[in-house]
Amino acid sequence: MVEFKKWRIIVQLIVGAAILLWLLHFADAGNVLGAILQINPLDLVAAAFFFIIASTFVGLALYTPIRKSSPKASLRKVITASFAGQLISDVTPVRSGYFITPIFLNELANIPVEQGMVGVLTTAGVNSLVKVLLCIIGLGYFASFLQLPVEVVNTLIVGITTLFIGGVFLLLLMWEKRIVWLFKKLNKLPLIGKSSFKLVEAIKSIQENGKNSKHSVVFVAFLIFFSVLGNATALYILFNGIWCSSLSIIDFLLIASISSTLTYVPITIAGLGVQEVGYVILLSLLLKIPISPNSISSSLVAFAIIVRALFTGTDIIGIVPLLKIGFKNIKLQK
Repeated sequence: MVEFKKWRIIVQLIVGAAILLWLLHFADAGNVLGAILQINPLDLVAAAFFFIIASTFVGLALYTPIRKSSPKASLRKVITASFAGQLISDVTPVRSGYFITPIFLNELANIPVEQGMVGVLTTAGVNSLVKVLLCIIGLGYFASFLQLPVEVVNTLIVGITTLFIGGVFLLLLMWEKRIVWLFKKLNKLPLIGKSSFKLVEAIKSIQENGKNSKHSVVFVAFLIFFSVLGNATALYILFNGIWCSSLSIIDFLLIASISSTLTYVPITIAGLGVQEVGYVILLSLLLKIPISPNSISSSLVAFAIIVRALFTGTDIIGIVPLLKIGFKNIKLQK
């Protein structure tokens, strides 16, 4: 099973890299590099700042349910642990690496894993549903005056469906007692009975610790919205540094939501390549640039690549706890 997961990750990484190379080939890698080098360094710094602000809001969202059960938890350490989790999520399929965050919370802030998991499930679940709502609004808004390709719509539907199902499941995992009953039924299956028993006990503990997390949902949703707004501001700054356009911050709020959804399409690592193609197609349509495999805007590809680099690069703040705890220790605790 472990060997299968390794091969799946390798295949997804190869697919993502192939898509990026395809973009660079048809946009002319030289022109893309030239567009990147022309960006004002101040725009890069400003965008990086807002990406960090956005990630900090995710950390604050994580802290909100945790403080219900751990009032003395250090805000700084919780945010640091969140950055570490976000860094791993940037390089894992469907951004699943964020679920390792409870280990960082335990090591850095002495928060029990079960309480940390309640914070992660609440944040991840609400995050999914907020982005689903914004993405549906964005899809409806852009479809009202743009002729979106069927392939783009289908890909978005896959991302939205994955996010919605995942978000609802994560919240039900904490609050719905019938989830425990469902997993108890799995105990009767000969191949997964033992592992199911351990899972049932873990879910019971999470539900016991997650009773008060319902009261945090609205505030967590606001914090997640401000996180998306921070990302949108970074996109707005970067795009206007490359391309003088009439697109507003509201446009980029919806674009940020849609692009975020694409990172959950489970064919590459965190939507590598898929997200970049989404940026290029959507922005080409908005700017009324003809879309052709043999004629892709080098500036738009440059924008998409810089966004990926800065989005992941700013989460490098989480490398400190990651190195402190160590990958080996994480594997043991998993």
